[in-house]
Amino acid sequence: MTRHLYLISGMGADERMFQHLRFPGEYQVHVLHWLPPRPDEPFTDYAARMAAGMATNGPVTLLGLSFGGMISLEIARQRPIEKNIIISSIKHTGERPPYFNWARKLGLYHLPDQLLFRRRHAIVKHFMNVETPEEDALLRDYLQKKDFTYLRWAVNTVLHWENEFIPPSLVHIHGGADLTFPLKFVKPTYTIPDGGHFMVMNRAAQINGILARELEDL
Repeated sequence: MTRHLYLISGMGADERMFQHLRFPGEYQVHVLHWLPPRPDEPFTDYAARMAAGMATNGPVTLLGLSFGGMISLEIARQRPIEKNIIISSIKHTGERPPYFNWARKLGLYHLPDQLLFRRRHAIVKHFMNVETPEEDALLRDYLQKKDFTYLRWAVNTVLHWENEFIPPSLVHIHGGADLTFPLKFVKPTYTIPDGGHFMVMNRAAQINGILARELEDL
């Protein structure tokens, strides 16, 4: 029987983030691409528009990376999900690092584009735990995008995200060295001790082992 697996990448990223992942042969793999947000669009409404891109009405498996993990949980509120897998993400408000709350209270997301989004390669590279030239080249490509409307909406959404809904089928894979969402604030199902926020690229072998076990158990 063919099963459907939908991938949702991290903020501003695309399916290249999943290039090293491998899935059991019975899965038909799809990508849910980010959509341009509407002005002041609530996260729930945005998730509904993303979910409308699914080709099947039956239960599916979602795999969300970072911000994509958060939106996968919003989708899981709205339609049947067979299994919800998040990688390098958070699953409820209590796992959001304190510095996110500080940024929200200080209103840093209101800074001009030139300060908030330009010349940010060094700090983003650090928090992404980038390790190889291949990863750095991919990050640079993502950072060249000038769709600051989407980025501003996404940053604002992350800082204000409130969630206590945890799907019973949730699998949370996290890195012990993640700087964006530090492990001390997160309680994952699986921990890759030396994995950082970019571990989907550089710890794919370990992640693939977990995926094989979790997806073949369905």
